[in-house]
Amino acid sequence: MLRRLTLLCGASIGFAAVGLPQEGVRVSGPALIEARQASLDMSSIAFRAMGDAMKAGREAKSQGYPAAVLAKWARALPRMFPSGTGKDETSTNSQALSAIWEDRAGFDRAAANYADATARLAALAAANDSVGFTRQLEEVDRACSSCHARYKEGAQGPPKN
Repeated sequence: MLRRLTLLCGASIGFAAVGLPQEGVRVSGPALIEARQASLDMSSIAFRAMGDAMKAGREAKSQGYPAAVLAKWARALPRMFPSGTGKDETSTNSQALSAIWEDRAGFDRAAANYADATARLAALAAANDSVGFTRQLEEVDRACSSCHARYKEGAQGPPKN
């Protein structure tokens, strides 16, 4: 069951990244907000599933696919925040604070830190370094928390309705 959930989440994140705007292709603000929210939720599910797998004694190499997909998502993440898609800028609810666009360089640095942390996670899974992988999950979580603290309204994780 956990394996199916992890594969489903990973595939869904990958499909969402395919839908990112490309040169000459226009995606509406509300559609982009919904895509990034779904992708962020799926990345959270994949992250939790990897942590649960490690707590259950699985080897790091068993988490190679979700770790690689999370790293791919992390590279795509900054492009999911074009101007005009922040809180109160469309009819779609968003927790993206204006600080993303007011401090774009800082946001891009935070996103790059997250991408680096997830790339290291994928490398540790490929090396089957379970101790390092488990430690790196904590680094990925810190990278998420650091970015969310400055650029997201509300607590880390899905919105509390």
